[in-house]
Amino acid sequence: MAWSRERVSVAAYFAVLGLVCATWGSSIDDMKLLLGLNDAQQGWLLLSGPVGNLLSFTFASALVTRLGSRRSLVLATSAYLCAALGVAACFFFRAPVPFWCVAIATLGGTGNVFNISVNTQGGLVEKKSGCTIMNSFHAMFSLLCLAGGLLALFAASSGVSVEYRFFAVLAVAVVAHLVFFPGLPKESDVAKKEKGEGFRRPDMPLFLIGVAALVIMGCEGSISDWVGVFYRDSLNAVDGRIKWGFCAVSATMTLGRFVTDRFVNRFGGVRVLRVHCVLVALGLGIALSSPFTGLLGLKLHLLATAGYAIAGYGISALVPILYSKANRTKSMPAGSAITFVGSMGFLGYFVWPPMIGHIAHATCLSLALGVFAVLILVCLFLRIDND
Repeated sequence: MAWSRERVSVAAYFAVLGLVCATWGSSIDDMKLLLGLNDAQQGWLLLSGPVGNLLSFTFASALVTRLGSRRSLVLATSAYLCAALGVAACFFFRAPVPFWCVAIATLGGTGNVFNISVNTQGGLVEKKSGCTIMNSFHAMFSLLCLAGGLLALFAASSGVSVEYRFFAVLAVAVVAHLVFFPGLPKESDVAKKEKGEGFRRPDMPLFLIGVAALVIMGCEGSISDWVGVFYRDSLNAVDGRIKWGFCAVSATMTLGRFVTDRFVNRFGGVRVLRVHCVLVALGLGIALSSPFTGLLGLKLHLLATAGYAIAGYGISALVPILYSKANRTKSMPAGSAITFVGSMGFLGYFVWPPMIGHIAHATCLSLALGVFAVLILVCLFLRIDND
């Protein structure tokens, strides 16, 4: 399918989400340092995200159904960028913890609605194309995650403060929002008909897709939120190398998402998903075992970065495949199915990272993150094929 105006516009919103998510994810170790938190305290603070996510879950489906994915995306993006501005203000004013809780909760709630709306829009464009193109949208998310990670790496090396990095990113995001929202696809006749069908209970394959999203996006969120802390605390990396893992994950996720659609169209989503789950487990195993290899300095950091690169490539295909499966379900309207899967996934994205903090405080960060090397393999046995 050619890159029509609708496809470019939806891809731009995936890019905005990726850029802001990367800016936040690459700043969490800075927040920990600024507030002087240990792993458990940071875990409690990050728990604000799931609270906001759960609150938004109560109205997200109704909002997307009532307004349509196009209008809900415009509204959610505006709110999400305001929430990110609140996080930047917390850095700028060295805000006390309660203000951080409110800012992170708002970011989690608005991000959930953004995530649901933009994937529903992507599903509309994919249906028009007649083939799998969801990975290309998520590739734009990953590409801007990489850009955000490289920007964080440059800022850390150049002494640019976190808040000014946030302000610069938000300025770009606002411009993109204003430029691309007129090109977003309107609800199709099929989508309008579905809006009146109401919510139906998901069948077992769709429920299992939601479970897989909970695990997979939890893995993605935990890596994003804790990789900088892992390099700083577990690998004793200098400032110029702390963002290596984040950048490696973002780079290989971007590469994977640009090439995966052709594999999915040829071999099927379930087969590709299983191969990539194994790659995630392998990559995490390499990265998280690196502190116990006896290596030091550059060799240690390169080994961990290689492991994260493999894990990032593995993660690249997983979420887009789940959204494509949800978009094709027959157990409920596509918009409601994506809302269900997206909310489950975003819940995992925000719930798992705080839990990692508490496990790490009781044991070590390698063991805490290693939980996902096991959980991700469980997805090999989930029967999610609803074609």
